[in-house]
Amino acid sequence: MSARFICPHCHASLNPHAMERAYSDLAEYRICPACDEAVFFALRDAPRIPPWLQRSSASDGEIEGASVALVRSGTGAVPECR
Repeated sequence: MSARFICPHCHASLNPHAMERAYSDLAEYRICPACDEAVFFALRDAPRIPPWLQRSSASDGEIEGASVALVRSGTGAVPECR
C-alpha cells in the first residue's frame, strides 16, 4: 500500500511521491495536481537566511537608519523608536 497525502486545499487523496516538487530557501513543497496549490512538505536541511532577514553587525541598540533608545518600564526594557 502506497503512502497517501490529503491536500489541505482541495482535500484530494494523493501520492506525495508522484507530486511535482517545489523548493524555497527554507522548505520543500509538493504541488497538488488537482488544485495546483503548493503544499508544505518538509523543512530544508540547511536553510539559507535571506539577506534582508539577516542581522547586521551593529551593536545592541543600534539599527541601521533608525534611532533607538531603551526606555525602562515597570515590566522591563521597552524599545522606543524616534
